[in-house]
Amino acid sequence: MTPLSGHQLVRPDSTIHYWTGGDQGDTLVFLHGATLDHRSWAPQTDAVSDRYRVVAVDLRGHGASTGRFDFDAAVEDVLALLEHLPARHVVLVGLSLGANIAQEVIRRRPDRVLALVAADTTCNTAARHPLVASFTVAALKTQAAMAGDEFGRQAARATATNPEVQRYVTDVNAHRTNAETVDILTSLLTSALRPDAEYRLPVPALLVHGQHDHIGEIATHTRGWAEREPLARHAVIPGAGHASNMDNPEHFTQLLTEFLDEVAAPDDTESVEAQAEELYRRYGARPWSLIPESTREHFRGLVTAGTDGQGQPLRPAA
Repeated sequence: MTPLSGHQLVRPDSTIHYWTGGDQGDTLVFLHGATLDHRSWAPQTDAVSDRYRVVAVDLRGHGASTGRFDFDAAVEDVLALLEHLPARHVVLVGLSLGANIAQEVIRRRPDRVLALVAADTTCNTAARHPLVASFTVAALKTQAAMAGDEFGRQAARATATNPEVQRYVTDVNAHRTNAETVDILTSLLTSALRPDAEYRLPVPALLVHGQHDHIGEIATHTRGWAEREPLARHAVIPGAGHASNMDNPEHFTQLLTEFLDEVAAPDDTESVEAQAEELYRRYGARPWSLIPESTREHFRGLVTAGTDGQGQPLRPAA
């Protein structure tokens, strides 16, 4: 397993711990699911750190990070981290809550994000009944009260199909009360889900879920979400539950790396320049060297963002 280096980002009301590894290629920022921590991404960070820079975060109120969890504050934490990192653009890779946070980060700062991988999550902007959040929160509180000490084990079984992953989920929450877990989920449900029929993701996206993810309507709604998004594609992780990246890490990582091969921007300046010139030739006839610098910078920006200028993912030349 590739070792990662630990760092801290001090925020006004918390300290965010994050880990980095790799020293080349684009930067991938991994955001874990509710009540988990950065270790949930170990299969992926270990597999891709030889080709990419990886950043794995403990969200506030999770893992080593301090502070009470609040969805909007967690979004601001990630935005602050992006400002702190040396990379101009990153790929956000999120599971469940982490993917909800990633969506909101993109909504607020699309200029900082190259692409999105959203696993086992809901679409923040999808249409939904206005009372669905309230009903779900009430159901969670009732379940937590009735289950008592069994609530954590029930949550682990609902999260993963792999017994080892279920043990990880149980262990990482051993210190957490039922009320604290419900508070995290309540913040997600009441703050992240904001219907907007006109909104579309402005970056290429891979939307995936486990074959046996029975959390809410994720498994039934993700395909429709991808069909609404011009820049998105959909995939199902066979044999996996809600924690699809851990239940079937080989298949998840294969999909991740294939997606990155298509959308990740080149790391070296010469390659960006060459691709920008090639992209310009689709639209203009004047020699690259004779067009204004502002135009050249525009096409460099398209290459870095991974789009072709017409809302489609830019596919690098083989």
